[in-house]
Amino acid sequence: MDVVGGPTHMLLSILLGDAAPDLGGEQLRSLDLGIKEIDAIENGQTTVLASFDEPQIVNVLAHQDNDGQPLTNADVSQSNYQELRLVVDLASSSAKFAGSPAQPIDFLVNVATASSVGAGATTVTTSDGPGAVDVVVTQPFSIPTNHHQSVRVDFNAFEGLALDQSGSLLVRPTLFVAPVDDMGSIKGHVLNSDGSPVSNATVVAVAADGSIGNTDWTDDTGRFRVGTLRSGTYQLLIYNAYTTAAGRNVNASGQSSSQNVIEGPTITVTGGSTAPAGSITD
Repeated sequence: MDVVGGPTHMLLSILLGDAAPDLGGEQLRSLDLGIKEIDAIENGQTTVLASFDEPQIVNVLAHQDNDGQPLTNADVSQSNYQELRLVVDLASSSAKFAGSPAQPIDFLVNVATASSVGAGATTVTTSDGPGAVDVVVTQPFSIPTNHHQSVRVDFNAFEGLALDQSGSLLVRPTLFVAPVDDMGSIKGHVLNSDGSPVSNATVVAVAADGSIGNTDWTDDTGRFRVGTLRSGTYQLLIYNAYTTAAGRNVNASGQSSSQNVIEGPTITVTGGSTAPAGSITD
């Protein structure tokens, strides 16, 4: 029961997911994270949304687009938070490539983003004692009391994953957070001057305040879909040569332009919808 003048209690659900990137021809089948705890933080005060006796295993690559594996339904007394923290157990976290056994994940701790545009700058990974890391997203979010109390956490695997020289998977977590009812996406395709598709171009959605809304890359048909975007206006930038947050170099193919960065259209995103960007010439 709500008390007039007092806090409003509601159930807050956290959804975690993403799509598998192309890692130089290596097909990543699963990326399992062992989640030990989920916290929401406001003004230094921590609200534990979920805590598991045994780590909750989440294959983030099994939950794409607006989907996500529900991790918690927590009873919270407020709807405004500055940070979201995931405590990840290293021993129960692993990756599996096609035709290979599962392998451990090497989390990059206290490493600044290497992204060409600063994607991932709002995600910080630190050690949490032996065998665990804290992944903290410093993106404030608010859940209106008359909306669905669900938040999607996009684990941007395109930005956050790289292979070292030995083939081991490096993870520099790059997360984006958006309330589900205030979340939309942008789709389109990138073509060259002959109308042929440009693949592996990086698409960056830049918010009106200059922050990075999210990123994606074009597939073999030149198509892209930048998801987990909060409602607002975004400028699309197309990169033919790009460095991800984890330090992986991504180069486009099929483009006719000699420029590295192509300015795409400005698109307005509204909650619950996908805004079309049309064809962008590269």
